[in-house]
Amino acid sequence: MLAPSAVVKLTAKNALKGKGLKSVAVCCVLLFVFFIAELTASLVSIFAGKFIFFVISVVFYLFAVCPLLLGVLYFFRRLIWEQDDNVLIIFKYFSNFAEYKRAVHFLFLLTIRLALAAAILFLPSFFVSILSSEKIYALLDIPLPIWTSNLWALNSFFVILSSMALVFFMIRYYLAPTIFIANDDMDPAEAVNMSTIISKRTGADFVGLVVSFTGWIVLSLFVAPLIFTLPYFITSYCVHCRFAITMYNIDVDRFNASFTPSFSTDEI
Repeated sequence: MLAPSAVVKLTAKNALKGKGLKSVAVCCVLLFVFFIAELTASLVSIFAGKFIFFVISVVFYLFAVCPLLLGVLYFFRRLIWEQDDNVLIIFKYFSNFAEYKRAVHFLFLLTIRLALAAAILFLPSFFVSILSSEKIYALLDIPLPIWTSNLWALNSFFVILSSMALVFFMIRYYLAPTIFIANDDMDPAEAVNMSTIISKRTGADFVGLVVSFTGWIVLSLFVAPLIFTLPYFITSYCVHCRFAITMYNIDVDRFNASFTPSFSTDEI
């Protein structure tokens, strides 16, 4: 059985003792890059429109923010193993082209999977939006049917349902970043696939951990508390992932041992 959220959070607090300022500095760098990316995309969108805003945002996150986030996770993962690293270690995946290429490959795999899932899940909502669009009927040169006025409720239902389904789908990959950063020689695709296997057992525990942070998340609606909440949450996430992967490895060892033939000295 996986350690409960209370144990995970207590372990995270102990790991952060004496390293609070450094962990806050790490999160400040991440938040600064995040706000710069958002500000740049917003400024460009004023002149180029929403589509360009979306494109620039994806480019920033895929090639800058998320590789940095992987470096931040690397810092906190080493922190729970009592490693006192320099803050600059968060730029690990920008240190050389091979590391950067591997990180972008991993992020690209995750993005493609989530984008395809979102496209499929939101297809009913997209279809209903088309049926209720005035432009479609204007293009066909026919009057807008009266019954389309009721489609907004159906569309809202589909959006809520699809959003919930997408969240549950995303939970399958919550371990992928930790598995990826834990082994520099692991293929990114293998890290993604391993997450789908392990999360079948631990996904509910992760949801419970996130729910236990509800109060902190509400406080984080204000910018200042986020600086102090984020290290706590990321460390708890890393601790949870450590427990989840350890439990999985123990189960695999037990399974293998049960199918390994044993011999007595009389048989040799």
